[in-house]
Amino acid sequence: MLAVKTYQNTGFSLIELITVIVLLGILSIVALGRFADQDSFAARGFFDDTVAAIEFAQKFAVSSGCNVRVNTLATTYQLLQSSTCIANDYVNPVANPADRSNSYQGSGIPASFSLTAGVITFNARGTREEATSDFSVSDGSTTYSFRVHATTGLVEVL
Repeated sequence: MLAVKTYQNTGFSLIELITVIVLLGILSIVALGRFADQDSFAARGFFDDTVAAIEFAQKFAVSSGCNVRVNTLATTYQLLQSSTCIANDYVNPVANPADRSNSYQGSGIPASFSLTAGVITFNARGTREEATSDFSVSDGSTTYSFRVHATTGLVEVL
């Protein structure tokens, strides 16, 4: 009896390979489109950083028992505390919790960004000294907004 060897083709067909290549091409076009707009990506990063800094200011005011002020300017922010817990001079920069050596402030922000200028002061109970107000970060085409409530000190992303 003769033994006949049968070979079975294993691998991908030409149609399967072309389909995968077309799908990868479509995905790469969509992904490149999302990453091409770096200003929008950086604006969202600066917005998230600003919101985190304001939330930290509230928590720091509660934990230290002293008022903490966040000054927001057109392209930066800075956290300040009074020289004594009694005075309202806000001259001492709050240390950045990441390295404890530098003051906690926004830096390296492109000039094309704009942040709503204002003052946010948290007292030792974590509530605001000022009325509820809205702030926003914009890169010219996209705007991200948040609200800081007076009665609770809650930072609400809008």
